[in-house]
Amino acid sequence: MIRTMLALLLIAAHAMPQALKVADLDAMRVEHRAFLDALAQVESGGKDDAVGDNGKAIGRMQIWEIYHADAVQHVRAIGGQYSDCKGKAYAERIVMAYLHRYGKQALKDKDYEKLARIHNGGPRGHTKSATVKYWRKVEKALASK
Repeated sequence: MIRTMLALLLIAAHAMPQALKVADLDAMRVEHRAFLDALAQVESGGKDDAVGDNGKAIGRMQIWEIYHADAVQHVRAIGGQYSDCKGKAYAERIVMAYLHRYGKQALKDKDYEKLARIHNGGPRGHTKSATVKYWRKVEKALASK
């Protein structure tokens, strides 16, 4: 009986998804370095102090407050404040968490078109025609890396 219960607990533990950690996001940052650099180039010219969209977007990745909240909700271990998006590492962790939430398979597949369009247009951004032009800019920046 005890063996059966232990076996069931082990099976359940492996079946449950594990929460992402900051170290996981940092590994993603390394894996997707060229993509992150291309996003930053398109968004802000890589400037950490950039402010855009009439003050609604900050940092190299031009992150909106709602995007930040969404990413931190998905990976609570990130912590921090919205203003921290003005730092390179923090902003990239936010982007990776957000893309993991809405484009997990695209991250695995390195489908940078889908990921760029989600970053630009929200969770369903990859389905919006308005994000195609943005992708073309990211694609061009990627090609120059």
